Amino acid sequence: MAFALLSSPSLVSICDKSFIKPSSLTPSTNRFHKLSLVDQSFSNLYIPIAFFYPKVEEREESNNSHELSHIAHLLQTSLSQTLVSYYPYAGKSKDNATIDCNDMGAEFLSARIKCHMSEILDYPNAESIVFPKDLPWTNNYEGGNLLVVQVSKFDCGGIAVSVCLSHKIGDGCSVLNFFNDWASLTRDRATTTLINPSPRFVGDSIFSAQNYGPLVDQRFVSDLNECVQKRLVFPTAKLNALRAKVAVESGVENPTRAEVVSALLFKCATKAASSTTTLMRTSKLVNFFDVRTMMKPRLPRRAIGNVLSLFSTSAIDTNNEQEMKLPKLVHSLRKGVEVAYKKEQVQQNELIMKKGKMLLENKDENCSNVYLCSNLCRYPFYNVDFGWGKPERVSLANGPFKNSFFLMDYKTGQGVEARVMLHKQHMSAFERDKELLEFIS
Repeated sequence: MAFALLSSPSLVSICDKSFIKPSSLTPSTNRFHKLSLVDQSFSNLYIPIAFFYPKVEEREESNNSHELSHIAHLLQTSLSQTLVSYYPYAGKSKDNATIDCNDMGAEFLSARIKCHMSEILDYPNAESIVFPKDLPWTNNYEGGNLLVVQVSKFDCGGIAVSVCLSHKIGDGCSVLNFFNDWASLTRDRATTTLINPSPRFVGDSIFSAQNYGPLVDQRFVSDLNECVQKRLVFPTAKLNALRAKVAVESGVENPTRAEVVSALLFKCATKAASSTTTLMRTSKLVNFFDVRTMMKPRLPRRAIGNVLSLFSTSAIDTNNEQEMKLPKLVHSLRKGVEVAYKKEQVQQNELIMKKGKMLLENKDENCSNVYLCSNLCRYPFYNVDFGWGKPERVSLANGPFKNSFFLMDYKTGQGVEARVMLHKQHMSAFERDKELLEFIS
């Protein structure tokens, strides 16, 4: 596809805009949802995820407009039911510490995209076209809705369902719970079985802001200025070869996919950055991780909120060839995981103690450049089935800021898809790195 087609204002046309409220009112006892200290650290940025499904209906008697309205109606009906259980997403931010669960509802857009789905999926980073315009990862949204959906129909009959969910309310695990419940209500609408989603909103019951007071300034703020994103696929065979190589050379037993991929991305990104300056000498890799299973008592996967912490490598001299070797980096990551698992995650949560804003703004006194990695591997987004089978692709929109990596499962097998956001000055050197090219498809 020519780039001109992607940038054409006539490629996407919005057919309908509506607001979907919960099918029953939120009880007054749940009117105000208190945000944890970790929740408050995020700006009003939105987690943007899109699901691409091949042709979902073969109804020759129906024209494209009718099919789109029919599919939109199905999704709107089930979304209304889902919001009864996920009521904070139907509310509005009262302040940085509170969600007013006022049943304002979710914004729902129906769109037509005048090309085949394959033209989008085959073009680098073109998937973002299915998201509501200017919304993914934005820090503020004028409508104020905490959940915005867009269903898009392609000329080929394929469907994309893109959703932007407020990061203040929940993390990646929370988002997956929402999608699974929404998809189940859509898929099983014709059955007699009563489907009753049962999310558990933890709010400020764990990482309470009571001892610190509400955060006035958010720490994690989206900034796409001068950034570009690259989508990389590490196929199963090449990834297994990399893991085996690292295991032998590092002494780390059974290194995980996330450990070897994040270490490789970090190594190649720092090399690319150092090639453009003589000033940068130290770098650090910071990993977000889910602590539900590390809490005492353990939290269920149904827990909704930002139940997160982080661990990091020590500052690494990027000019020291020995420190930047992949086995050493993986060994350092494994040590970080082991230390994190020994901590009491309420009292010693690094995300709170380290103050994420300092990390993002590179104000760590021991480090000149920081890279952040979020690992969504083992979160089965490719199993989300609205009744049309499994998605052809699950995609994140570009963002949220420079020097960030997102890792996800790649379709089938044990491959990994990585979304890498770097300063545009560094990306060209990064994507030419020979060591990186050896392990991607």
